[in-house]
Amino acid sequence: MTDISATLIDFLRASVNGLTYPVLISNVLSVTDVIFTTACYPNSTCRCEDQYGWSCDQCLAFESCDNITDDSCGCIKAIPPHGPFCQPITNLTACPTPSPTPSMRQLLMTIQLTTVLLY
Repeated sequence: MTDISATLIDFLRASVNGLTYPVLISNVLSVTDVIFTTACYPNSTCRCEDQYGWSCDQCLAFESCDNITDDSCGCIKAIPPHGPFCQPITNLTACPTPSPTPSMRQLLMTIQLTTVLLY
């Protein structure tokens, strides 16, 4: 994240936090609340705000730019073409457990027998 991007996001966050809600946009539209969940940057990375995360499938599909922990990640290396964006971490479901892949092992043993014939 560049300093300009961080500054812009901080400015936007401060701007909406200073408003008194609801904000009347027109006689048929009013804004009752604003919640920042996702910040996407010109380098095509998208980061989640605190207490939000990308689902496991999105972390895998768009390549995580941080560690996948607790079934989510906080950053992906793409702007998803369609939602959802970052979700509350309490709403994320566990990553599916991959089925164990069968492996074939071969054991090669050589046994040397020494025999003695008794007459």
